[in-house]
Amino acid sequence: MIIVYVPGSLSNSIDVRLPHANMTVDPRYIDDCNMGHTLRFSVNERILTITRIGRDEGWNADGGWPNGFRVRAYLPTENIPDFTSTVYLYWGLRHEFAPRDTTEVIFHRSVTTIQASAFFNCCSLVRITIPDTVTRIEACAFWGCVSLRFIRFSTNLEYMGVLAFHDCKSLEAVFLPPTVTHIDHKAFYNCTSLRFCNSFPDVIEHLGDDVFRGCDRLSTTISNNLSRVCYSTSVTPQSLQECIVTHGIERTTEVNDHQMTALHILCFNPHVTGDCIRAYLHLAPEATEQQDSDGMTPFHS
Repeated sequence: MIIVYVPGSLSNSIDVRLPHANMTVDPRYIDDCNMGHTLRFSVNERILTITRIGRDEGWNADGGWPNGFRVRAYLPTENIPDFTSTVYLYWGLRHEFAPRDTTEVIFHRSVTTIQASAFFNCCSLVRITIPDTVTRIEACAFWGCVSLRFIRFSTNLEYMGVLAFHDCKSLEAVFLPPTVTHIDHKAFYNCTSLRFCNSFPDVIEHLGDDVFRGCDRLSTTISNNLSRVCYSTSVTPQSLQECIVTHGIERTTEVNDHQMTALHILCFNPHVTGDCIRAYLHLAPEATEQQDSDGMTPFHS
C-alpha cells in the first residue's frame, strides 16, 4: 500500500500520476477538511483521475476542492481489501489514517511504529491488541477513540507521544509494560472512565506533565501483594499460586474507592491467560461473586 497525495484544485477534475501502473485506489480518502465532497476515482495505467460529482455544500461550492488530501493505493500484486469493511489492515505508514468507522484493526507484520493521528476519531473502535513488534506510539495516535475500552500494549513498547490517548472516554484500565521509557505530556488526558493504571516502569526516563489530567476516577494505589501480581504484565499461574499460598486471598479494597478485588484487576489485565484465571479460581472460587463500587463482578470485565 502507498499513500498518494492529491493537490487542491479549482477544477472539478484533476489527473495525478501514480508511482505504479494499474493501482487500485481506496475511495475513502484521507482528509477532514474535504469530508462531504462526492468524488469519483478512476485509474488508467499510471494516471489517477479524480472527478468531483455534483455541487456539495460547504467548501468551494462553485467547483473543485480547496485543499489537498491523500488516498491509499494498492499494487496489483497486493491483497486488495474490501473497502466497505470496518476491519482495517494498518501498515504503519506516515499520513496513513484509518477510516473513521473502523471497528477492528489488524496490524501488518512490518509495523514498528503507530504513526501520529493514525486512529484519530475512530469512534467505533472498542478494543485493540498492539503487537509486540511495536515500540512507539506517536502523538495523538488514538485521540478521540471514545469507545475504546480495552488495550493490550506491546510488551516491547518504549515510547508514547503527547496526547496519544486523549479523550478515550471509555478506557478503564492501563497496563504498561516494563519496557516503557518515555511517556509524553497528557498522554491519557481526559480519559474520564480510567480507574487504574499499574505502576510506572522503573526504567522510565521521561514522564511528561499532566499525563493523567482529567482522569478524575484514576487510582494508582496497589494495596497488597496479590494486587501487585495481578497488575503485572508478566503474570503467570505459578506466580499467582505462590502469592495466594503465601499471603492468602486479601479481601480488602484493592484500588482506593473502587472496591475492586485482585480478581477484578486480573480480569482486566490483557496479558493474562485462561490458565491464570483458572489458577486463581481453583484457590478462591468465591471471588467471582464480589462486586466493586459500580456493582460489577470480576467477569463483567
